[in-house]
Amino acid sequence: MLFCLLAGRLSAQGLEEAEHSMFEADNLMQQALNSSSEGERERLAQQCLTISRGIGHEAGVDASLLMLGQISARNGRYDDAMEYLLEAENRMRKKGNKQALLGIYATLGELFTQVKLPGNAIKYYNDALRLNPGNEETQEKIGDAYIVSNKPDSAEIFYKKPLARYTDQGNFPKLVQIYQKLAGAYEQQKNTEKSLGYYGEVEKIIENNGNSAERAMLYNNMGRQYSAARNYPKALEYFRKAELQCTYIPCDYPEVVFANLGVAYHNTGNPKRGIDYLIKATRILNDKKDYPALAELEHLIATYYFKNRDVYNALTHNDLAIRYSKSTKRREVLVKSYRTAADIYQELYDFEKAIEFYREYLKLSDTLSLETAERAQRLSQQHNSLTQAEGEIRFLLSQQSVKDLELEQERNEKETLRLRNDKLALEAQRREDELLLLQKNKEVDAAKQRELILQALRARQEANLAAQQRDILSQQQQLEMARAASARQTADSLRQAQEVFVLQRDKDIARLELDREKDFRQAAKLFGVLGAIILALLALGWWFNRRTNERLNKQNRKIQAQNKEIAEERQKSEQLLLNILPDEIASELKTRGYASPRFYDSATVLFTDFVNFTKLSEQLSPQELIDELDACFLGFDEICERYGLEKIKTIGDAYMCAGGLPVVNTTHPLDAVRAAQEMLAFLDKRNRENPGARFRQMRLGIHTGPVVAGVIGKNKFAYDIWGDAVNLAARLEALSEPGRINISGITYEAIKDQIPCSYRGIKDVHNKGKVEMYFVD
Repeated sequence: MLFCLLAGRLSAQGLEEAEHSMFEADNLMQQALNSSSEGERERLAQQCLTISRGIGHEAGVDASLLMLGQISARNGRYDDAMEYLLEAENRMRKKGNKQALLGIYATLGELFTQVKLPGNAIKYYNDALRLNPGNEETQEKIGDAYIVSNKPDSAEIFYKKPLARYTDQGNFPKLVQIYQKLAGAYEQQKNTEKSLGYYGEVEKIIENNGNSAERAMLYNNMGRQYSAARNYPKALEYFRKAELQCTYIPCDYPEVVFANLGVAYHNTGNPKRGIDYLIKATRILNDKKDYPALAELEHLIATYYFKNRDVYNALTHNDLAIRYSKSTKRREVLVKSYRTAADIYQELYDFEKAIEFYREYLKLSDTLSLETAERAQRLSQQHNSLTQAEGEIRFLLSQQSVKDLELEQERNEKETLRLRNDKLALEAQRREDELLLLQKNKEVDAAKQRELILQALRARQEANLAAQQRDILSQQQQLEMARAASARQTADSLRQAQEVFVLQRDKDIARLELDREKDFRQAAKLFGVLGAIILALLALGWWFNRRTNERLNKQNRKIQAQNKEIAEERQKSEQLLLNILPDEIASELKTRGYASPRFYDSATVLFTDFVNFTKLSEQLSPQELIDELDACFLGFDEICERYGLEKIKTIGDAYMCAGGLPVVNTTHPLDAVRAAQEMLAFLDKRNRENPGARFRQMRLGIHTGPVVAGVIGKNKFAYDIWGDAVNLAARLEALSEPGRINISGITYEAIKDQIPCSYRGIKDVHNKGKVEMYFVD
């Protein structure tokens, strides 16, 4: 009993401490939310996370992870941000908290957009879009990500709904913003027609709703587009419109307008006026002390003077460009100025200086090229590191989920053992109560035996009294016969003595009767109390036994459900691994923890590509586009499986598979060609059965040669192949015709006895030289 009281006090104390810690964690999170210091918010959120993990405060852990992920993302600590956010996503997905998941996916999308990984950003924005279909803000972010990845055609698809909403709302600034994004992206792709088309939309909006500053900026951008299209008279017209706007309002960038006018006049055959405008731009830049821009502009003026054979003016302005470039460390301009100086001194026949500047040009050019390559390499390493970290974190979270379930199962098993021990203790108590009851029964039997002994003693006493009475009567008769004379004298005294004796005997008998009745009442009372106690103990034991059995059954059902859930999670992990990797590679990865790259001296690579995909995708909604690709690629997957080909990947509308790996065989060229024929037949059948199908034609290319296959990295589960055979197969597909299978001469030699083919001749392939090609009939 004392132990139970102590345990109860300790449990209550632990509960109070947990409640205090939970209150402390919530208070820290509230302070973090109210703090204006980023560092203080991070410190408070980290403390809240530590306390919440220690006491199992789920809400505190969730809020801390979200805040730490967002703070890390804002401060450029992308690895930390991804770790926090992916753990939060894993927890919110299990809880089904869609609102929190929307915020997490949006933050992850912005994170990958910042690090220039738009493909990853698009994935998370699409996850958010699945949770909240039709959300224009998310669709606009997906479009922005496609703009970053220089895919304006895809961006157009996702900009449709936001553009429609902004048009209905009359939100002209947002409309202009999106149109300018598309115009800039198409400008970068050198697609002048589409770029000017979107600038035209911007022009309509600004002409009707914009101010002079906005119109000046628009006209300047339009002029740049026409310059890119080499329509210099039209470009000059728009630059002059921009100049006119700046005449009546204070412009923030008149030097830009003058510089563009100078270039436009030069391109339209009026170099003198062009240089005049460029000189006006340099005066403004001198007033603003914008020496980096002056370096670029002075070099441009020097270039124009040199083209017009005015060597000395060219040299003067080029020297200014070199001086400004050095003072502002504009090495890109400096390297161009060095080259121009070498050309000028060569024209002046000062070959010594020309060689000196040319050497400086080569030295600085090599340095810049090396630095550019190093920056690109660092950026690539950062991208690979983030992508690999994402996969590793997801894998570790998956493993942690399995471990959590196993720990939960272990705790449940311990609870089951504890309940079993409690049941055994109750059973022992029940047996002890039964022994106590038996002992009480024995005591009752002993009381009954004592009562029987008393009754026997009383009967014996009565018998003795009767015997004594008979002896007295016999003595009286003898005395009457012997003492007849004195009989009369003693008769009265004897009679009196006899009466006294009888009265005394009756008293003794009455006293014995009273004692017997008193003992019987006490025994009956004792038996009643014992019976009530025994019945209460039996009822209590039955109730505890029933409650324990119910808890055990419930616990067993919970354990069985968790075992089933663990088995399902393991099966999902196994299936996910098998979906990503071939069976042999997956087995090697599970057994050894890594998969070694393998060289195959002969494998056959098959590429497919739909005709007019870009144009067709513009006519489809995102869901329709995905449905069309999914229907076709599912059919291709089944065909590859039948012919023993390994699907490698899909790139947009391109489908890539290979035969002869990872299990080596000798039939892979024939398998690949048969599969290609069946793919064409599948697409033809689908077109007949589905008149509304959009992807109606495709090209196919096949080549046989050596490849290297494997999984790059330790935890990046992506099976891929490399080698000239892959590149040549892609070139063969590009040089094929709609509805035809274009194969190389090597593949033809392997299948010519089984499948008829038509000779196409020897064609020049980019970076591959002359390649012999055949069409499969």
